[in-house]
Amino acid sequence: MGSVLLLSQILCLLFFHSHFQPSLSSSNFSSPVLLCPADQSLALLQFKASFSLMSSPWTEECNQPKTVVWREGTDCCSWDGVTCNMKTGHVIGLHLRCSMLHGTLHSSSTLFSLHHLQKLDLSYNHFNGSVISSSFGQLLHLTHLNLSASNFTGQVPPEISHLSRLASLDLSNYNLMLEPISFNKLAQNLTQLRELYLSGVNMSLVVPSSFMNLSSSLTSLQLRYCGLQGELPDNVFRRSNLQSLFLSGNGELTGSFPPYNLSNALLYLDLSWTPISIHLEPDSISHLKSVEMMFLDG
Repeated sequence: MGSVLLLSQILCLLFFHSHFQPSLSSSNFSSPVLLCPADQSLALLQFKASFSLMSSPWTEECNQPKTVVWREGTDCCSWDGVTCNMKTGHVIGLHLRCSMLHGTLHSSSTLFSLHHLQKLDLSYNHFNGSVISSSFGQLLHLTHLNLSASNFTGQVPPEISHLSRLASLDLSNYNLMLEPISFNKLAQNLTQLRELYLSGVNMSLVVPSSFMNLSSSLTSLQLRYCGLQGELPDNVFRRSNLQSLFLSGNGELTGSFPPYNLSNALLYLDLSWTPISIHLEPDSISHLKSVEMMFLDG
């Protein structure tokens, strides 16, 4: 009888172990696992701490303080505005458009330690007249960079041209200036660029003919109110991939071109408030979805 009792006890223990062990194991897996590397989480928190939040002068849509939900001890990959590589946990995207950030963006900012970033959008914030730091040139994996309408001032640094993987670049800001040497480096090195937005940037010293040095992959070029001067080469209108061309507000930009110089790829054209004239005929512009040409000479 003793051996039978012992055997029954052993069987009970085995049953208990096999029946309840899976639930114990699953409870262990339910504990939070932080995907985001600790150094990158800390860098984001320090970036957040360097700014105050201030309501935007733009629109109500821009009063969205995404960094408010960033908390120590939580996974930064779950934070609003943050995108991670789901295999490595590296922060690859920072989308902080209209996030009420107010303060100076220093060259020592921990933002520039996020070397895996591929997409960075800081548009429609208020960086208090900050100079665009040369440290942006360290983010070599960037494919998209948007710093528009965020109160940057001064020169566009030539280090932006180090970002050779850029497909989209938006630096549209008044109080910025782009000198010929920086523009030429940008045109030479950003060979994958498809979208370039520089509206409001002072480019008065940039020769219009240098636009032809831009990437042949360019689909959108926006240079509104850039103070451009001189004659625009007609080849600009014949670029094979260019779909959108916005040159409005450049009162000293000249040129006069026949309609056959328009590329069939071109869909949107804005030459308003410039002396450029194109003698358009219905057949030559039938493929255009939008065309603005007012206040033209001739």
